[in-house]
Amino acid sequence: MSSINSASPVVVMFDPSKGSLTNRAQCAKEHFKNNLNYNVQLGLAGAAGGIAIAKKPKFLVKAATKIGEITSKLISKLGGKGMAAKIMKNPTKFGKYGMIAAAGLWVLSKIQNHAYKSGQIDQKYTDSAAIEQQTKNVVLDYYVK
Repeated sequence: MSSINSASPVVVMFDPSKGSLTNRAQCAKEHFKNNLNYNVQLGLAGAAGGIAIAKKPKFLVKAATKIGEITSKLISKLGGKGMAAKIMKNPTKFGKYGMIAAAGLWVLSKIQNHAYKSGQIDQKYTDSAAIEQQTKNVVLDYYVK
């Protein structure tokens, strides 16, 4: 069960696949940190974008171009050569729609990163619970015989 919503720390506490209460609490803590990081990044980017649009539109063009270059490198490393890569390489070339597309692609990359990290957290603690269960069975079997 991959939990990428903001309630995931609470959901994890009631997930029996995460094993012991300690393991579930650690998993919930990791989900909370992941959610906090994601929400802070998107919140700060939104606030900065709003202020930049209101105060210094030229700064926003420079920032969007820089974000576009970074994201373009990431897309090309992943094998993307299509329109998204072209937009992200130089969003100002496509006018205001390019800027909107660049912002949208950046947000999508953040959502994807958050979901990927959430899946990694879930898998780590599901595996840990399985090991915990196997170890408990081995120890109990040893003492029972």
